[in-house]
Amino acid sequence: MNTETLILTAIMAVAELGGAALFIATKDGVRRAILACFGLGFALCIVIADIIPDATENNPWGWGLIAVGAVLAGALMFKAGQRGSGIGNGAAIAGMGLHNLCEGIVLAASGPLLTPLVFVGAVAHKLPEGMVVFSLADRLSLGARWVLAALLSLLIPLGLMISLPEEIEQGVLPLAAGVLLVVLAKALALTALGSNSARAVNPGRRAAAGAAMAGAVVAGLTCLVI
Repeated sequence: MNTETLILTAIMAVAELGGAALFIATKDGVRRAILACFGLGFALCIVIADIIPDATENNPWGWGLIAVGAVLAGALMFKAGQRGSGIGNGAAIAGMGLHNLCEGIVLAASGPLLTPLVFVGAVAHKLPEGMVVFSLADRLSLGARWVLAALLSLLIPLGLMISLPEEIEQGVLPLAAGVLLVVLAKALALTALGSNSARAVNPGRRAAAGAAMAGAVVAGLTCLVI
């Protein structure tokens, strides 16, 4: 493991916390909702373009487990009311934590060089994820959300030091992908409509769709770098 890899993981962890800070610093309800749509669009693209391919590669049970995760998440959220939605959001945050851990594992194996392009890509890749964590954890107190965001960001450097057994990764990652896909899609829809919380503001469908698409584009570009 080289020094540049250590620096890169630290940059990614700090950038994720920076995304959380940006979300909290945005006091205007409409702007915050647009930021949330951007982050959720980003996260959805990451699930589709990054996590799902990793979860299904050389995994004969991959697509089936993704479907199981999606069905479980859907049943939990749409049948159990607000409490079920809260649990679903928690499962999605756990899935994002697993993604951070896997990113650290991949960085330890690949040892990428810290070029200016990689630096920009790393920051752009993690900022929206910090926004998503704070958006999904809106039922928690501000202090609890910061603790959660810090713990998730620390999973990136932790991934440098551990290696998940292939059997566990092949079982857990596709389930997490299915849960993330459904929970993030629902959160995006509710945020766009301004009904994801009592404090939510309707940002307008065009603005919400534009922000989500911009997030997806940024995600696609950063996946080419990180």
